[in-house]
Amino acid sequence: MKKKTGLFKIIMFILLGMVVATWFFSASYYYNGALMDMQMKNIGFFDYFSLIFGSFEFEYFLQTFIFLICVGAFYGVLNKTGKYRAWIERIVSNCGGREFAVLILSAFVIAVLTAVFEYGFLLFIFVPFIISILLAMGYDKITTIVAVFGSMLVGTIGNLMGANTTGVTASMLSIGQTDGFYYKLVLFIVCFVAEMIFLSRAKRSKADAKKAEEDDLYLGEKTSNKYSTAGIIVTFIVIGLILVLACTNWVDTFKVSFFTNLHSKVMGWSPKLPYLHFTIEGVQHGTEKIAIINKLFGTIGEFGSWFYSEMSVVLLVFALLLGRIYKLESTFEAMAEGVKKMLKPALMIMLCFTVIYFAGMNMFFPTIAKFILGISNKFSVIISSILIAIGSVLHVDVLYVANYITPQIGAVDGANKMVVALMTQSIYGCTMFVAPTSMLVAFGLTYLNVSYKEWIKKTWKLSLCLFGISLIVLLIAKFI
Repeated sequence: MKKKTGLFKIIMFILLGMVVATWFFSASYYYNGALMDMQMKNIGFFDYFSLIFGSFEFEYFLQTFIFLICVGAFYGVLNKTGKYRAWIERIVSNCGGREFAVLILSAFVIAVLTAVFEYGFLLFIFVPFIISILLAMGYDKITTIVAVFGSMLVGTIGNLMGANTTGVTASMLSIGQTDGFYYKLVLFIVCFVAEMIFLSRAKRSKADAKKAEEDDLYLGEKTSNKYSTAGIIVTFIVIGLILVLACTNWVDTFKVSFFTNLHSKVMGWSPKLPYLHFTIEGVQHGTEKIAIINKLFGTIGEFGSWFYSEMSVVLLVFALLLGRIYKLESTFEAMAEGVKKMLKPALMIMLCFTVIYFAGMNMFFPTIAKFILGISNKFSVIISSILIAIGSVLHVDVLYVANYITPQIGAVDGANKMVVALMTQSIYGCTMFVAPTSMLVAFGLTYLNVSYKEWIKKTWKLSLCLFGISLIVLLIAKFI
């Protein structure tokens, strides 16, 4: 019988605790230098369930869920090609004797992509592929989760220029996005070294390698056919290029407006064409300038603004193409099977989003923050870090932490705003290593069927080390 992660019960208890909090703490909102009272917002019995269902209606949350489902559909087709697994086995075979190098390289690439480009869940397009390789090499599930999802958190702790982390935090504090860049770089390097030391102690075993087929959701079928793996390799390369070109925030992060200008020119191209319209007023015809590409493709953003919805379409298109290339009997059945496997991890992500929804709709935390910050008359790194850690558990996404918690800390007497910005991303990232509401950890544990208790038992030393590194850097930044 498969183990349970235990996360569902823990998160439900957290939600109940938030319900109780609304009966003791009034809702409030920090705005323009002052904490605005919004009176009590008690959650009743039916309100509790309305909020849970309401979280599934929120566009950002729902787009994330649909995107993950599309990732599952894409890998469902890959599984049925027979060549996807053959490709993974060939990679593992060719890397014989260099498994640790592959482990560290995978972790480093994921951490750098997160620290610089901050793709977030978009990297999940390649996550099942990387997990399959690491498991097939004989690494255990905890090591695999740390190498993949832990690396994303290391990239968050030392985020260098991501628009959704450093960009939003800097905007909320009215400072430059590059302020404290070298402290962030030190955080990234030292935290990655700590992760690398943890990974270096991992041991591979033939038993774990044999269990890969059982543990891995998307290892694929082991069948032989006449087709080549070239189609799959090219597909991954093309999707990777689209991800980099279309999902990198070129304007906000790199101040590059090339794709914005190109998009305006292409979508605005209006040749003079004949038209025929049947309206309630009669038949209209003639010639006029028509933005033909805009009309054909509809509303589509420029490269640099693509997100979950656009990449979901890309994944579905390539899933259908792969089904055609490899002559699958039923591509849609393969997609449905892949979706079924992804459903549980995706729903766990949605449950984590529900925690944000509870906090955002009831706004009791700023009142709690006022009491915590009131412990000291002046800015304190330790007290503020504790506040961000608690707030991160309840707000889950760094965007919400930056919006609802960071400005309140930044207004404390004697607060160094650069340090507050640095604290937001570093303490948030450290907290998400151990928080049951961490979307990355929740997904990883559910995907590989690892209990939350086992995760904490195996990684608490690494988590404590990351917290220690962050606090030391924050204290140095404050006093220098």
